[in-house]
Amino acid sequence: MAKLLHEKKSARDFQNRKHIDWDENYELYRNKVKVNRLTQRQLVNIPLMKETIKTILSGADDAPIVDWKELSGDEMKEIIYQEIWDQNYRRENLETKDLQDKKNVLLYGISTKKLNLDKKGISIDVLDPYDVVYDPNTNPLEIESAKYIVHQNIFKRLRDILADERYEKKGKEELKVWVASERGLVQGGKNKEEYEKKLERIRAMGVTDERFGLFAGGDVLVNLTEHYTELWNPKTKKFERRVVVYADDTIELLDEKLEDLIGMDKWPFEFWTEDPETNDLYSDSVADTIRVPNKIINIWYSQYIENRSLANMGMHWYDATIDGYKPTTYQPGQGAMLPAPGNPKETIMPLEFNDLGATLDAIQFVISIAERASGATALEKGTPETGVQTLGEVEILVGKAQERAKTMSKYYKNSWYNLAKKWDEMMQNNSFTPFTLYKTGLDGKVYNKVVYTSDWKSKAGYEPTVASSSEQESDQLKNIQKFNFVIQQFPNNTALKKILQSRELKLLDLSPQELKEIQNEEERLMQIAIDQSLNIAPKEDLGAPAQVAQTQPVNPTVNPSEDTSSELDELKQLIGV
Repeated sequence: MAKLLHEKKSARDFQNRKHIDWDENYELYRNKVKVNRLTQRQLVNIPLMKETIKTILSGADDAPIVDWKELSGDEMKEIIYQEIWDQNYRRENLETKDLQDKKNVLLYGISTKKLNLDKKGISIDVLDPYDVVYDPNTNPLEIESAKYIVHQNIFKRLRDILADERYEKKGKEELKVWVASERGLVQGGKNKEEYEKKLERIRAMGVTDERFGLFAGGDVLVNLTEHYTELWNPKTKKFERRVVVYADDTIELLDEKLEDLIGMDKWPFEFWTEDPETNDLYSDSVADTIRVPNKIINIWYSQYIENRSLANMGMHWYDATIDGYKPTTYQPGQGAMLPAPGNPKETIMPLEFNDLGATLDAIQFVISIAERASGATALEKGTPETGVQTLGEVEILVGKAQERAKTMSKYYKNSWYNLAKKWDEMMQNNSFTPFTLYKTGLDGKVYNKVVYTSDWKSKAGYEPTVASSSEQESDQLKNIQKFNFVIQQFPNNTALKKILQSRELKLLDLSPQELKEIQNEEERLMQIAIDQSLNIAPKEDLGAPAQVAQTQPVNPTVNPSEDTSSELDELKQLIGV
């Protein structure tokens, strides 16, 4: 425990230096500001942080598409394995979690996904950046270089821990004694406070899962830590990766070899950053760029509002040396006459306030700097850019902003590839109950199939291909353009036209039933065209010669067979046979 707590402290200290910035980024995103007596006395916030993050998210690509290839060429295993992944993708709601993953990176500069074994398969969760800390010597580009990773702030109810068979019986008994002690009760109160703070951050990220609902007042909360570390094994004479679970940094509940728990010797985590650094795991985020400009314009806007409010109060100075004069506050009214001793210009004088009208222009200047730094321009936000006159200039600016936003996909695609590889290794090295898969057929009906381990496990293995939806669509469009060029060289090649039509239909989000209807309609139209070419067109072309032939007298001396043969030759020449 001494070694583990020392590692945890080192990792937390390495991350804690970012917490002040992270907290401010989060508060500005939530439109929460702190007032003070000197600079910002008004509770106002310009939502620059929120609109920048949301703008970049709207321009970011969708969740990557993962396709699996069975390395021995077994197509049936490949189809089943792909369906297992797709079903797990829907069950885990990975499309929404991918959005949380990107938002974490934009707000905090780093995001972590974690793989867990459960009864239904392998779950994938996006962790709160505060809850996972890394070895300070970790290579920012390779998570496997970490000597230890600590997943902290795992809040569970005491009764759930005592009912969990994975934890040691001795540790459970010690935990029951600990929570009833004075120190344990104090720690329990702190756990509840920390849990409520975590809930606030989680809800801000859009999570509404019932798992994160507040516990009932009578429940005892325990703060668990899953500590992944390398420990020396004297029997094997080498370091091995182990998982140690302990409660409130005091009671050890589990100590097992990592490979025995999850079926692989790799960390079940994967992180990524949008702006990776060489030496620092916690790189700057987009929110770090926006934070200072947002604070500046909040101060200026607060002062502008306060200035207008004070000017509207109509406060005055008066000459306090006049004997017997006591200023009176009068109610304003139409045509009201307000008394003053002597000359009002000499006795009373309104307070003067400096004109802060230029503040709004200064605020707009700072916002434009923040937009250029983040790539979330006014055009991306739906606001017209000043000074842009031509449609071509607008299109260029929009294109550059979109390209800048899509560079994010270059970083998170690699993390998804590594995550898919670890998911595959855990699938291959663990046993699962049979999966029930559902597939929509060409007739639109949903069919189910129970698949067993032997149906999808492969000795040759699988290789994932990760592609973003925008890249996939771009590649498909380029292929179609190439097809159109080739068809120009082979205009009468029916097979080539069918392949092109199939590729074009894949660009549309069609159900199997809709696709079948389109194909049937195309076959019907092709059959009509064939019938017309065989029956209608020859009659129109041969109409004139036939009339001429009917006006000629019949020569009874001509052999009928010879006459028929000559007419047949003439017909062949006309139709080009």
